[in-house]
Amino acid sequence: MRARYREEMSCQIVHDSLHSRKGWTLSYLLEVDGNAAGYGSVTIAGPWKNKPTVFEFYLLPDQRSRAFHFFEALLVASGARFFEVQTSDSLTTCMALTYGNDLVSEKVVFRDRLTTTHLFRGAVLQAQTSDEEIHAAMERRQGGGEWMIEMDGTAVGIVLMATSIWK
Repeated sequence: MRARYREEMSCQIVHDSLHSRKGWTLSYLLEVDGNAAGYGSVTIAGPWKNKPTVFEFYLLPDQRSRAFHFFEALLVASGARFFEVQTSDSLTTCMALTYGNDLVSEKVVFRDRLTTTHLFRGAVLQAQTSDEEIHAAMERRQGGGEWMIEMDGTAVGIVLMATSIWK
């Protein structure tokens, strides 16, 4: 199931390494009539000790119409009361927005699925990270580059490009 989740995400997964940390997560298989329908994962150690936190929720495409039913079952089984989700994971984000309160966003991660052709006259993209630093981040398999977006000489945004390689 995680392989399917990772394939569908088709991007860097912020908390991907949590599963490899022994004792840090619990994953729950979600079933219908004995057949796998998806899974949910909860962090239980590290910064989340004593704060069971949902961080992954995946359903097979033909089961997504039952997402709320499965998510409620995951919350009951796990006792999770917190969420830490990646905004580019639309299903888990939808669950957090529906069941959560007092939500805070540290950053928003967008999906890169559509190529746009918007022209922004006067916009300039200025590299803030050197090529050497970006290559070093790629070798470490963490981090990445940063660019500043300027519009008519005024900084209006930052673009972060994370690098990650997985098998």
